[in-house]
Parts: sequence; structure tokens; C-alpha cells
Amino acid sequence: MTALKPASINLALFLLLSFLPSKSYSLECFNSKSLPEISTEANQPSDLSIGPNGQIYLVDGVNNRIVVVDRQGRLKFTFGQEGTGPGEFQHPLGIDISKDGMVYIADSGNHRIQVFDGNGNFVRFFRVKSGPREKPSDPVDVLVSGFKDYVYVSDNDNHKIRVYDTKGNFQFEWGQFGEEPGHFRYPGMLAKNEQNEIFVVDVLNTRVQKFDPFGNHILDIGSWGVLPGNLFRPKGVAIDRKNRVFVSDSYMGLIQVFSDSGQFRGVVCEGGTKKHFTTPVGLFVDSKNDILLTVEMRKNTICVMNISD
Repeated sequence: MTALKPASINLALFLLLSFLPSKSYSLECFNSKSLPEISTEANQPSDLSIGPNGQIYLVDGVNNRIVVVDRQGRLKFTFGQEGTGPGEFQHPLGIDISKDGMVYIADSGNHRIQVFDGNGNFVRFFRVKSGPREKPSDPVDVLVSGFKDYVYVSDNDNHKIRVYDTKGNFQFEWGQFGEEPGHFRYPGMLAKNEQNEIFVVDVLNTRVQKFDPFGNHILDIGSWGVLPGNLFRPKGVAIDRKNRVFVSDSYMGLIQVFSDSGQFRGVVCEGGTKKHFTTPVGLFVDSKNDILLTVEMRKNTICVMNISD
């Protein structure tokens, strides 16, 4: 009899769990309530943010633009087109908006961060540089901290977090390819809490790593697997006003909730049943209103949920 390889065992376990009834999660639910979803004119959107004006800015990378809608999903305007010039994009992926309303875009294919005002007018850009023995930079997300004017950029292909100021001056960096604390295998989306601690989705290491503002490792959240509290293909991360950490798992179609010290709190549910999402990626928490917004990439929609639990 041929012994099963670990990969085969893992696949069998995954398939088994996929057919378990949703109620298997009922004792580990983070209950929420669905609000009307927002349909978009985007094609496989990746990330979103909300400006001080309350409008939602959605990264429509396939179409090389940013789509701006109001809370009811009504289109306000778009900006950007394919190209390499100022205000043009090559497959943008991540977004963040500063407290003063400046919109920062990770323009991945152009190896740079672009900055716009809230009306979509181009302001400036800065290059995300890589070292002499590194690949061209691949900025997939950007985070405007407010702490010491830092702007954090996840350089996916070089497995690093690079830090600039808001004017584009390089400050410092950390990370390298690997599985140890502080190492990465394709870092992705970024988030921060009220203490300006930085959370990085470490995609192929199937975890979220938490750092202090200077890149010192604090702890890991999640580990590989398909059980509650495990991550299979984490993509998005967001922190609410109670310091709860929301992590989207694009392959499993779930969002899980952890404390900021890494303890599993539950799977996002509705009515005691786990909520299924269609390829959930970028997340944003509107802390003032206890609202979680989730980009469902393959559905081209934004799922809106009340998380006042």
C-alpha cells in the first residue's frame, strides 16, 4: 500500500472540512449583520479605503484606475489610466488615505507610490527602490502611519517592508526571505492599530506578523491550516477600535477575528452561521460606525457588515 504524502493528507483534510456543515463553527462565531452590499464597475478589485469625506476609494487594478463611490454605491468619479506617466498606473494593488485626505496608491507595475488629493488630482510620486542584488521592487500595499511621518510599503518580490516619509525620503527597511519571525514569504496587505504597531499579511507563511513602528517583531497571528484559527491563504487585514484583528482568507472564503495578542476570537458569522465571501481580499474597518467593508474580488462587490458585537 502506497503511503499518503503530507500534501495528499492536507488536501483530504481540506476537502473533508469543506463539506462540514456551517454550524460546525457555531461555538466560535463572531456574529455580525449584513448591510446592503455595494456593486462596483471594477474588474477584480483588490483593496479599498475611506476618505475623510466618507467616500469609498476602490483599487480597480485590472482597469488601472481608482473608482470612488459613496456609501450607497453611487459612482462619484474615477481617476487613472494605464501608463507610466504621473497619475497613470500599471496594475495598482493597495491603497491608504492619510488623515488629511491624501490618497496613497501602491502602483505595483511602475515600482512606485503615487499620491493624489481627495479629488483624484495627482500630487507626487516616489520610487520604491531595491538593492543591487534584488528584483525590481513590487509594492503591493502602502500604509500611512502618522507616526514620525512614516509611510510603510510592502515589497512583495523582495520580501521586505520599506519605510519612507510622506515626501518619499527613504528611512529604513526590514525583512528577508524566510520563515523566521521578521522574515517574509511575499508580504502583502498592511494595517496598524492605535499604538502605531504594524500588522503585515505574510502570505505564504500563512500568518500575520505584528511589529512595533521600527520593525521589531512582536508576535505572529495565525498559522497554516484549515481549522478555525488557522489561515490557508490570508490576504487582507484590518483593526477595529477594540483592537480586534480581522483577516480575510481568499481561498477559504472566510474572515477570521483575533485579538491583537494573537488569540482566535471567531469566524465572522451571520445568524450563527459562518459567512461565506467570494474571494475576500482587502479589508477596511470604519471604526466610527463599527462597519467592516470587504472587497470580494471575483464578485466585483464590496460586502458591508455591522461588527458591533
